[in-house]
Amino acid sequence: MTPTPTTFFLVRHGQTTWNVERRLQGHLNSPLTETGRRQARAAGKTLKDTPIAAAFTSPSGRAVETAEGIIGRRDITLTRHEGLREIGLGPLEGMPLSEAEKQHPKACRDFWEAPHDFDLPGAERFSQVQERVLGTIDGLFRSHAGQTLLLVSHAIAIKTALAFFLEKELRDLGDIRLPENGRILTLRETGGRLALLDPDACIIKAETVK
Repeated sequence: MTPTPTTFFLVRHGQTTWNVERRLQGHLNSPLTETGRRQARAAGKTLKDTPIAAAFTSPSGRAVETAEGIIGRRDITLTRHEGLREIGLGPLEGMPLSEAEKQHPKACRDFWEAPHDFDLPGAERFSQVQERVLGTIDGLFRSHAGQTLLLVSHAIAIKTALAFFLEKELRDLGDIRLPENGRILTLRETGGRLALLDPDACIIKAETVK
Protein backbone atom coordinates (compact mmCIF):
# COMPACT_ATOMS: atom_id res chain seq x y z
CA MET A 1 0.00 0.00 0.00
CA THR A 2 1.33 3.45 -0.92
CA PRO A 3 1.87 5.55 2.22
CA THR A 4 -0.22 8.70 2.59
CA PRO A 5 1.86 11.75 1.66
CA THR A 6 2.37 14.39 4.33
CA THR A 7 0.47 17.55 3.32
CA PHE A 8 0.55 21.05 4.77
CA PHE A 9 -2.01 23.75 3.96
CA LEU A 10 -0.17 27.03 4.52
CA VAL A 11 -2.52 30.01 4.91
CA ARG A 12 -1.92 33.72 5.39
CA HIS A 13 -4.19 35.30 8.01
CA GLY A 14 -7.27 37.24 6.91
CA GLN A 15 -7.33 40.99 6.28
CA THR A 16 -6.82 43.14 9.39
CA THR A 17 -7.61 46.73 10.31
CA TRP A 18 -3.94 47.65 10.01
CA ASN A 19 -3.76 46.04 6.56
CA VAL A 20 -6.50 48.46 5.53
CA GLU A 21 -4.81 51.40 7.28
CA ARG A 22 -1.42 50.47 5.78
CA ARG A 23 0.25 50.15 9.17
CA LEU A 24 3.20 47.83 9.73
CA GLN A 25 2.28 44.98 12.07
CA GLY A 26 5.18 42.59 12.67
CA HIS A 27 4.79 41.10 16.13
CA LEU A 28 2.10 43.61 17.09
CA ASN A 29 -1.50 42.77 16.31
CA SER A 30 -4.68 44.25 14.94
CA PRO A 31 -8.02 42.42 14.64
CA LEU A 32 -9.50 40.92 11.52
CA THR A 33 -11.92 43.05 9.55
CA GLU A 34 -15.26 41.58 8.49
CA THR A 35 -13.58 40.88 5.13
CA GLY A 36 -10.82 39.03 6.99
CA ARG A 37 -13.34 36.91 8.84
CA ARG A 38 -15.07 36.07 5.57
CA GLN A 39 -11.71 35.08 4.07
CA ALA A 40 -11.11 32.70 6.97
CA ARG A 41 -14.54 31.14 6.59
CA ALA A 42 -14.02 30.82 2.82
CA ALA A 43 -10.75 28.95 3.39
CA GLY A 44 -12.56 26.73 5.87
CA LYS A 45 -15.24 26.00 3.29
CA THR A 46 -12.59 25.06 0.74
CA LEU A 47 -11.03 22.61 3.20
CA LYS A 48 -14.25 21.35 4.81
CA ASP A 49 -14.11 17.90 3.19
CA THR A 50 -10.36 17.46 3.72
CA PRO A 51 -9.35 15.49 6.83
CA ILE A 52 -6.95 17.62 8.90
CA ALA A 53 -5.07 15.99 11.75
CA ALA A 54 -4.01 19.17 13.55
CA ALA A 55 -3.63 22.92 13.11
CA PHE A 56 -0.70 25.16 14.04
CA THR A 57 -0.82 28.93 14.06
CA SER A 58 1.35 31.93 14.76
CA PRO A 59 0.48 33.14 18.27
CA SER A 60 -0.51 36.57 16.87
CA GLY A 61 -4.21 37.22 17.42
CA ARG A 62 -4.96 37.77 13.73
CA ALA A 63 -3.51 34.37 12.85
CA VAL A 64 -5.29 32.61 15.73
CA GLU A 65 -8.61 34.19 14.75
CA THR A 66 -8.07 33.11 11.14
CA ALA A 67 -7.24 29.54 12.18
CA GLU A 68 -10.35 29.40 14.37
CA GLY A 69 -12.44 30.71 11.47
CA ILE A 70 -11.06 28.01 9.17
CA ILE A 71 -11.59 25.23 11.70
CA GLY A 72 -15.11 26.35 12.66
CA ARG A 73 -16.85 23.55 14.55
CA ARG A 74 -14.49 20.81 13.41
CA ASP A 75 -12.73 18.80 16.12
CA ILE A 76 -9.20 19.90 15.25
CA THR A 77 -6.61 20.70 17.91
CA LEU A 78 -5.12 24.18 17.45
CA THR A 79 -1.59 24.86 18.72
CA ARG A 80 0.15 28.24 18.83
CA HIS A 81 3.72 28.02 17.50
CA GLU A 82 6.27 30.83 17.82
CA GLY A 83 8.06 29.61 14.71
CA LEU A 84 5.15 30.75 12.53
CA ARG A 85 5.16 34.35 13.81
CA GLU A 86 5.63 37.26 11.39
CA ILE A 87 8.94 39.06 10.93
CA GLY A 88 9.71 41.27 13.91
CA LEU A 89 9.94 44.88 12.75
CA GLY A 90 11.13 46.53 15.95
CA PRO A 91 10.64 50.33 15.85
CA LEU A 92 8.50 50.12 12.68
CA GLU A 93 5.71 48.13 14.32
CA GLY A 94 2.39 49.96 14.52
CA MET A 95 3.70 52.79 12.36
CA PRO A 96 1.85 53.95 9.23
CA LEU A 97 3.88 52.95 6.18
CA SER A 98 4.10 56.58 5.05
CA GLU A 99 5.59 57.62 8.39
CA ALA A 100 7.98 54.66 8.46
CA GLU A 101 9.28 55.65 5.02
CA LYS A 102 10.03 59.15 6.35
CA GLN A 103 11.74 58.04 9.56
CA HIS A 104 13.56 54.98 8.20
CA PRO A 105 13.87 55.48 4.43
CA LYS A 106 16.72 53.02 3.83
CA ALA A 107 15.20 50.27 5.96
CA CYS A 108 11.83 50.61 4.21
CA ARG A 109 13.46 50.67 0.78
CA ASP A 110 15.53 47.58 1.60
CA PHE A 111 12.48 45.82 3.06
CA TRP A 112 10.77 45.84 -0.33
CA GLU A 113 13.61 46.13 -2.84
CA ALA A 114 16.64 44.49 -1.19
CA PRO A 115 15.34 42.20 1.59
CA HIS A 116 18.73 40.50 1.94
CA ASP A 117 20.13 43.88 3.05
CA PHE A 118 17.31 44.75 5.48
CA ASP A 119 19.09 45.40 8.79
CA LEU A 120 17.32 47.60 11.33
CA PRO A 121 18.23 47.57 15.04
CA GLY A 122 15.49 45.79 16.95
CA ALA A 123 14.09 44.08 13.85
CA GLU A 124 14.64 40.57 12.50
CA ARG A 125 16.61 39.97 9.35
CA PHE A 126 14.85 38.07 6.55
CA SER A 127 17.38 35.25 6.87
CA GLN A 128 16.45 34.81 10.54
CA VAL A 129 12.76 34.63 9.69
CA GLN A 130 13.38 32.11 6.92
CA GLU A 131 15.49 29.94 9.22
CA ARG A 132 12.85 29.73 11.97
CA VAL A 133 9.91 29.22 9.61
CA LEU A 134 11.66 26.48 7.65
CA GLY A 135 12.85 24.93 10.91
CA THR A 136 9.25 24.86 12.11
CA ILE A 137 7.98 23.32 8.88
CA ASP A 138 10.73 20.71 8.92
CA GLY A 139 10.05 19.84 12.55
CA LEU A 140 6.34 19.38 11.87
CA PHE A 141 7.14 17.35 8.76
CA ARG A 142 9.24 14.97 10.85
CA SER A 143 6.75 14.68 13.71
CA HIS A 144 3.57 14.38 11.62
CA ALA A 145 4.55 12.00 8.84
CA GLY A 146 1.62 10.92 6.70
CA GLN A 147 -0.70 13.55 8.17
CA THR A 148 -2.40 16.64 6.79
CA LEU A 149 -1.86 19.84 8.79
CA LEU A 150 -3.16 23.39 8.67
CA LEU A 151 -0.53 26.10 9.22
CA VAL A 152 -1.59 29.75 9.59
CA SER A 153 1.10 32.41 9.33
CA HIS A 154 1.91 35.79 7.78
CA ALA A 155 2.94 37.40 4.49
CA ILE A 156 6.69 37.78 4.95
CA ALA A 157 7.08 34.59 6.98
CA ILE A 158 5.36 32.68 4.17
CA LYS A 159 7.30 34.46 1.41
CA THR A 160 10.65 33.50 2.93
CA ALA A 161 9.52 29.86 3.06
CA LEU A 162 8.32 30.04 -0.55
CA ALA A 163 11.75 31.30 -1.58
CA PHE A 164 13.23 28.01 -0.36
CA PHE A 165 10.65 25.85 -2.11
CA LEU A 166 10.99 27.89 -5.31
CA GLU A 167 14.79 27.68 -5.09
CA LYS A 168 15.20 31.45 -5.02
CA GLU A 169 17.59 33.61 -3.03
CA LEU A 170 16.21 36.12 -0.53
CA ARG A 171 17.51 38.91 -2.77
CA ASP A 172 14.95 37.69 -5.34
CA LEU A 173 11.99 37.77 -2.96
CA GLY A 174 10.41 40.43 -5.18
CA ASP A 175 9.89 37.75 -7.84
CA ILE A 176 7.48 35.93 -5.52
CA ARG A 177 3.86 37.00 -5.19
CA LEU A 178 2.85 38.34 -1.81
CA PRO A 179 0.30 35.75 -0.60
CA GLU A 180 -3.18 37.23 -0.46
CA ASN A 181 -5.04 37.28 2.84
CA GLY A 182 -6.73 33.92 3.34
CA ARG A 183 -4.94 32.26 0.44
CA ILE A 184 -4.26 28.53 0.77
CA LEU A 185 -0.86 27.26 -0.42
CA THR A 186 -0.19 23.51 -0.46
CA LEU A 187 3.03 21.72 0.45
CA ARG A 188 2.95 17.99 -0.27
CA GLU A 189 5.47 15.25 0.26
CA THR A 190 7.16 14.18 -2.97
CA GLY A 191 10.11 11.81 -2.99
CA GLY A 192 10.55 12.05 0.78
CA ARG A 193 10.50 15.85 0.97
CA LEU A 194 7.93 18.61 0.89
CA ALA A 195 7.34 20.40 -2.40
CA LEU A 196 5.13 23.33 -3.32
CA LEU A 197 2.14 22.51 -5.49
CA ASP A 198 1.53 24.88 -8.42
CA PRO A 199 4.76 26.85 -7.97
CA ASP A 200 4.13 28.88 -11.14
CA ALA A 201 1.17 30.56 -9.44
CA CYS A 202 3.56 32.01 -6.85
CA ILE A 203 5.91 33.66 -9.33
CA ILE A 204 5.49 37.16 -10.72
CA LYS A 205 5.80 36.83 -14.47
CA ALA A 206 7.66 39.57 -16.30
CA GLU A 207 5.43 41.27 -18.84
CA THR A 208 6.40 40.69 -22.44
CA VAL A 209 7.46 43.91 -24.13
CA LYS A 210 5.79 44.32 -27.52
